[in-house]
Amino acid sequence: MEGVKETGDKLRWSLIPWEAMEGTVRVLMMGAIKKYAPNNWKYVKPQGVYLDAIQRHLVAIMKGEEFDKDDNESHMSHLICDALFYEYARIYRDKEIDFITWLEELITYPDYTKAVDKTKLNGATVYKGDDNDV
Repeated sequence: MEGVKETGDKLRWSLIPWEAMEGTVRVLMMGAIKKYAPNNWKYVKPQGVYLDAIQRHLVAIMKGEEFDKDDNESHMSHLICDALFYEYARIYRDKEIDFITWLEELITYPDYTKAVDKTKLNGATVYKGDDNDV
């Protein structure tokens, strides 16, 4: 006699390459234990800082830098961590606000709006900074 277990539409967590997640878990632990507090990232306002962090780590990778100088973890581990934070914010965002508006609000936090002129170009938001922008 053989047993039966329905698997149909259930998520297959076994497909995740867990060894590739170890660095990301170390980044999470560093934030939870050494730098901030467990789940501190959930309370960071604005969450747009994590989109910038994703881009900073991606740029570092594209420049050929493998490891973050602050903790010697890979930039990809940091990027994955920040992407998880962004995805969590996206899932739990206010669904009364359409995605584009939410995204615009996410990326226009005070550091940007001080020295940046926000304009529209073909429906997309374009940020025009001053000559001091890098």
